Amino acid sequence: MTALLDIAGLTRRFGGLVAVNGVSFTVARGEVVGLLGPNGSGKTTVLNMISGSLKPSGGAIRLDGRTISGWPAHRIARSGIARTFQLVRILPSLSVAGNIVTALAFRREPLWGAEADAAAHDLLATVGLGGRGEERAENLTYIDQKRMELARALAADPRLLLLDEWLAGLNPTELHVGIDLIAALRARGVTIILVEHVMEAVRALCGRCIVMTAGAKIADGPTADVLRDPEVIRAYLGADHA
Repeated sequence: MTALLDIAGLTRRFGGLVAVNGVSFTVARGEVVGLLGPNGSGKTTVLNMISGSLKPSGGAIRLDGRTISGWPAHRIARSGIARTFQLVRILPSLSVAGNIVTALAFRREPLWGAEADAAAHDLLATVGLGGRGEERAENLTYIDQKRMELARALAADPRLLLLDEWLAGLNPTELHVGIDLIAALRARGVTIILVEHVMEAVRALCGRCIVMTAGAKIADGPTADVLRDPEVIRAYLGADHA
């Protein structure tokens, strides 16, 4: 597999605080990579820099060999990177389908009118919301708002999908539905970086994991090996996972 994403020496400072310190890794096409670490380790800051909501203080981010670090978020989105957020972000006054149509209008190859409506309903069916496009987005349950947010991210036709704790807050039944949904995206060849604390999901979905603590990368390798690493256990998983 060839690298789709190449990150070299990525750094972000907030005044005197170094939130991300010289992090480097690659993500191959079609990989699902877990980005793990305790709260405050810099994971979401890395995603924010990849997606353009934060500019790096140093280092480089390349997508398909093209340097995108420092680009504005809308340009990075059009280059093929989409994301979800820790806290679900919806357009509550719009219908469920309207949330997806909005995303379709701003992707690299925009869709409009009847074509956009049809594509929106197809995407909603993909995430398990078939036939619910006319409902108001604000009336959806939490899991269904997450599904809608995922459909909106997929509407961008991303080459790279960033999922920031997308499975957080789900009950056990919803969690298994969510894992199956991400597994289906993996089977379609979607490249994913998954920030997640649910180890069941990480083991089920991620062939490889990167672990951060205090802004630095401390491990990168096959999931089973990384989760056995004594340094990872000390820094993140705790004795119960040893």
